[in-house]
Amino acid sequence: MNCGEDRLTVVVVSYNTRALLLDCLASIVDCDPGLEIVVVDNNSSDGSADAVLQSFPQAMLIQNQRNAGFGRACNQAIAATTSPLILLLNSDARLNSQALSALCDCLSSDRRCGAAGCTIVDAAGVVTPNTWHFLNPVNQALELIGIRPASQLLSRTHRLALDHARQDKSIDWIDGACLMLRRAALEDVGLFDERFFMYSEDEDLCFRLKQRGWSVCFTGGGSVIHCGGASAAQDRIESLARYYSSQMEFLRKNRSAVSEWFYTWAMRCVLIAKKLFGKQSSMAGFTASADEMLAAFNRAAHRDKSPL
Repeated sequence: MNCGEDRLTVVVVSYNTRALLLDCLASIVDCDPGLEIVVVDNNSSDGSADAVLQSFPQAMLIQNQRNAGFGRACNQAIAATTSPLILLLNSDARLNSQALSALCDCLSSDRRCGAAGCTIVDAAGVVTPNTWHFLNPVNQALELIGIRPASQLLSRTHRLALDHARQDKSIDWIDGACLMLRRAALEDVGLFDERFFMYSEDEDLCFRLKQRGWSVCFTGGGSVIHCGGASAAQDRIESLARYYSSQMEFLRKNRSAVSEWFYTWAMRCVLIAKKLFGKQSSMAGFTASADEMLAAFNRAAHRDKSPL
């Protein structure tokens, strides 16, 4: 399939989500049987790779001998293809032609749009946030306790402001669950930073895109169903710990060690308060108790001690 004059490849990373993966691939084929599809299987033990070979022989399959993480697996697929546009789609997501066309239109309408996402809904049809401001030491902690400041400096969630084309080109970053990328932009800023095993690799990539003058865009012209956290749910505490560890790494890399220290302090205070009051929270596709979130955060902080 072409997006305007550009060819498109769809990349799906798989880890023990066999049934959802097959649904995902079927949805891609339903959009256009001629789409180039690359599946990277991170050493699944549930027969995912064999199922792809049997049901979707037209897809390129890359089989890793270990779980290489999301960013590294995406890099493998991008390096194995030449299409000017790449659509990253989670294995627990389902694509449709309306969303695909809207994403293509978004990138075709602005040659400086380096990445684009669309509306994400869960299995019940409820819209889930996927547009964000870059992490700083306090914005996530503030939102966890229910404070949503008007200031962009203190807000984690980006409030959409759609133009006449139902697009917003002022986004900091968009979740990688459904993210269309321009190869020329990747050649300018580099691929995913593989030090991020899982989580924050999409935020870090968008950070580098923005630094180099590329736009990160959102289109409201279509929506994709994303069940959310299917691979992560296999070990929720460890996945949450990786989520927090990746955020600490993002701050160390793109802000400073001081920023990481303040983030750690602010988040620990908020999570302790939530534990005392028995509050449940949602984050990164998880719904977890305060005990679980605090345990995961402490595990991450123990691994990633600040130099301070």
